[in-house]
Amino acid sequence: MASLSSSQAVSVTLVLWLLLGGYHTLYLIWATGKRDTQVVTRFIHLLWVNFKAKWRNQTVGDLFLKTAERLPDKVMITLCHEEGEDKMTFREVKDMSCRVARYFLDQGYKKGEVVALVMENRVDYCCYWIGLSMIGVIPALVNSNLRQQSLLHTINVAKARAVIFSSELTSAVLELESSLASQLGQQISLLCADNTKEAISIHSDILAMPSTHIEEKMVNYNDSLFYIYTSGTTGLPKAAIITHSRYLFASYCLFCMGLAKQNDVLYSALPMYHTAGAAVCFGNVLTEGLSLVARRKFSASHFWKDCTNHGVTCAQYIGEIARYLYATPECPEEKRHSVRMMFGNGLRPQIWQKFVDRFNIKQINEFYGSTEGNCSVGNFSNKVGAVGFVSVLFPFLLPLGLVKVDEDTREPIRDPVTGLCVPCEFGEPGELVGKIERGHPVRDFQGYADKEATKKKVMKDVWRKGDLCFRSGDILMMDSLGWLYFKDRAGDTFRWKGENVSTMEVEATVSAVVGLRDCVVYGVEIPGTEGRAGMVAIPDPERKVEVSKLYEGLADKLPAYARPVFARLVDKIDVTATYKLKKRDLQSQGFNPEMVGDGVLMLDAKQKKYLPLTQEQYNNIINGNLRF
Repeated sequence: MASLSSSQAVSVTLVLWLLLGGYHTLYLIWATGKRDTQVVTRFIHLLWVNFKAKWRNQTVGDLFLKTAERLPDKVMITLCHEEGEDKMTFREVKDMSCRVARYFLDQGYKKGEVVALVMENRVDYCCYWIGLSMIGVIPALVNSNLRQQSLLHTINVAKARAVIFSSELTSAVLELESSLASQLGQQISLLCADNTKEAISIHSDILAMPSTHIEEKMVNYNDSLFYIYTSGTTGLPKAAIITHSRYLFASYCLFCMGLAKQNDVLYSALPMYHTAGAAVCFGNVLTEGLSLVARRKFSASHFWKDCTNHGVTCAQYIGEIARYLYATPECPEEKRHSVRMMFGNGLRPQIWQKFVDRFNIKQINEFYGSTEGNCSVGNFSNKVGAVGFVSVLFPFLLPLGLVKVDEDTREPIRDPVTGLCVPCEFGEPGELVGKIERGHPVRDFQGYADKEATKKKVMKDVWRKGDLCFRSGDILMMDSLGWLYFKDRAGDTFRWKGENVSTMEVEATVSAVVGLRDCVVYGVEIPGTEGRAGMVAIPDPERKVEVSKLYEGLADKLPAYARPVFARLVDKIDVTATYKLKKRDLQSQGFNPEMVGDGVLMLDAKQKKYLPLTQEQYNNIINGNLRF
C-alpha cells in the first residue's frame, strides 16, 4: 500500500480527531474563546498588579496615601441623607485618617490588637478603619443593626480592646459594658466618635492630633487589615480575617477588569461594614481615585435621584436592592441618569432582563463570592442568570469545582475506592469548593479569628490526596460551557433583606423567649422576593406558647431582618438518628395554611405581633399583592 503524503496524513489525522470528539473542542473554542480569553487576560493583569504591591510591600494605607497625594482636592466621598449631604475630599480623608492613627498610637495601642467599629453609614466612617490599619491595629467592622447578645458576641469573638461607636448607638453599646468586661476578662474602652456627655468622647482629642502621616513602616502586605463578619453556613457571626493582600485583590478587581475608569463615579447603597461596600466598591476609590456616592440608609425612592444629581456612572447592587428598585413607581430620574454599568450579586433571573430594559443599563456585572472565601467568579458578558463561570479552556487559572454532598448531613459524598470527593456532572447541583494555595492572593483562605470555625470551612482530599479546599457552603450548578448558576445555600444560614441569617442564633433566641423549648428555624421561598423569609417551627402540642408575647421577646434581641416572618406551632419535631432536629421536611411544607393546617402565624410589623395567617393572606403573598 502506498504511503500517505504529508498533506494526506494531516487530513486523516484531522478527520480521526474530529471523529473522536475534536469537534466538541472546536465548539468550545467558538462558544467560549472570546469570553475566556478576555477575562483571563484581565485576570492575569489583576494578578500582576497585586504582585507589584507584594514586591513593594505596599499596604492599603500606602496606596491610599499615594492616591490622596495625587488627587488632594477631588471629592472622595459624598454621603446623602434626609438633611442634605456631607462631603470629604481625598486630602480631608487622609488628614482625618492620620489623626486617628496618631491618637491610638499615642494611647498605647499596638499592632495586632483589635478595635470594634460600631457605626451607621457616615462620611468619615472609613477614616477610622484606615487610620487604625495604618498602625497595625485591626478594626472589626460590626453590623450596626445588631443588639444585645448578637452585638456582644461579635465584639467578644474578635477579642476587641475597645469599641468606637457613633452617638446614635450609644445606648446599644453602653448596656453591654459589664458583660463585655466579664467575658473578655479585662476592661474594654467604649469610645464615642461624637461629642457626647453620655460616654467617653474622643472626637476633640482626635481633631487635635497632627494630620501628617507616620513615616515608620508598621504594617506589611500580608498583615491583617480588618475583620468583617460573616455568618457563613453555620453558627453565630464569625470574624473573617481580611488581609491587605486580599483587600487589594478585591479593590483592584473592577479597575483591572476594565469595568471601571478613573473618572467614574461609584454609587454604593450598602452598609459600610458590608464586604461589597467596603472592599469591592470603596477599594477602587482608595487605590484608583474614583469618587464614591453613598447614602446613610438605603432608599429605593432616592436611588435614581442620587445617581442623577451626582453624575453616577457605575452603581452597586445586591439582589434585594435590585428588586426594590424594580418595584418602585416610575420616575423621571430612572431615564435621565448616566449609569452605564451596575455590579453586584443576587440579581434574580426572573427580573434580570426586565430590570435592564426598564432602567436602560447597558452592562450588568454579576459577581459571586464570599467575604472570606476563595471561590470568587464573575459574569461580565451579560449572561442572564449566571453568577460567573469556570473557564473550560483555562481551568488551571482558578481551580474551582462542584462536588456532591449529602442533602441531609451536607457532608461530601466520597468515592468508596479512592476516598476522594465525587465531582458533579454538568447540570447537576453541588457545593462549590476552591483549592487552597497558601500565600496566593486569590486562592488562599485566611480563615476566622475563631480557629475552630476555620477548620469547619476546609475540606480535605477533594480531587487528590492531601489537597485542601475552601467550602463555600453554597449549592450551584454548572452547564457545559462553564457558566455557574446559584441554586441554594447549604448549612444553617439563609439570606433575607440582603443579610445572612444564622438559624442557630435565631433558634437560641426563640427558645429562650418560649420557655427553652426546642425549635427549628429555616428559610422559605416567597415568589418575587430575594432570598428566603425566616420561619420558625415550635413544638407546642397543648398550645401553651404565649403568641402575644413572641414579638415582644424577639424585637429587642434580634435585628429586623433576622426576626422570623412566619411561625408555626406543631405537635412535635422529628429527630434524626443522632438526635438532630429535622427541618428539611418542615421547610418543604412551607407556610400554606391549607397544606399545613392552622397554627401558622405571620408577623405583622405594623401591629408588632404575630397573627394567624389566613388563606386569603397566603394567596395575596403568593400573587404578589402582599409584599415584604
